[in-house]
Amino acid sequence: MDGPDLTGTDDLGSVGTTPAGTLGRGVLDGAFRLLRALPEINGPGQLSELARVTGIPRPSVYRLLTQLSSVGAVERRYGRYVLGAAMVEIASHVEPVAGLRRGAADVMRALREQTGVTVSLLTQGGDDAVVLDVIPGRESLPVHIHAGSVMPAVAAGALVLDPAAAPERTRPAQRAAFDDEHTVPGLTCYAAAITLPGGGAAALQLTSTNGHNAIQLATLAHQAAARITHRIQRLPAAPDEKVDRRTPK
Repeated sequence: MDGPDLTGTDDLGSVGTTPAGTLGRGVLDGAFRLLRALPEINGPGQLSELARVTGIPRPSVYRLLTQLSSVGAVERRYGRYVLGAAMVEIASHVEPVAGLRRGAADVMRALREQTGVTVSLLTQGGDDAVVLDVIPGRESLPVHIHAGSVMPAVAAGALVLDPAAAPERTRPAQRAAFDDEHTVPGLTCYAAAITLPGGGAAALQLTSTNGHNAIQLATLAHQAAARITHRIQRLPAAPDEKVDRRTPK
């Protein structure tokens, strides 16, 4: 049995019968719990895993995701739910430096056209490396990278931001990291640091499956990261910005 419908009362809270001061509070809490968990949970058995992580019953997870999908907050891609364009647009305004995504966009598109590989922009989100933007390559990848994705700590871009998980795959002098099929078979990545105003860093990651050795992508990655750095250095850092300095020296 699928459980009570969200248009009445539910274990997440009431939509129609609670006092005005608490109207829908449980449902809203559940929706935000799902949105926070979704970027990290995109594998098989997604609904069951979301239910386990959030503590929300599986039927309610499904109904909440259906409602979130109807307003563009989530979308279904490749048979799984991901953050939708509406949420990505909101998230794009939450940047370590205002204008980072916009300043990197043209460089990322040109790099994708030149190489054909997937180009991603990563920033630090709490303890995680989060994809702020991505330009898909010409080839299909064995993993799905999209805006809002939380990258594994051993991914090249994540290692640029925090090398602790695999320091042997970092190049501290170049502020870079590489991955030759260490994380996913057949997948190679190279990432270079983008220096942000105030001293923090973002990462530009190139991801390929076409037989590139990761180091073969190094020169292009560093050139593109330097162009983005030059662009955004002219942007002022936000006064209340919390700069993450956990980058290789």
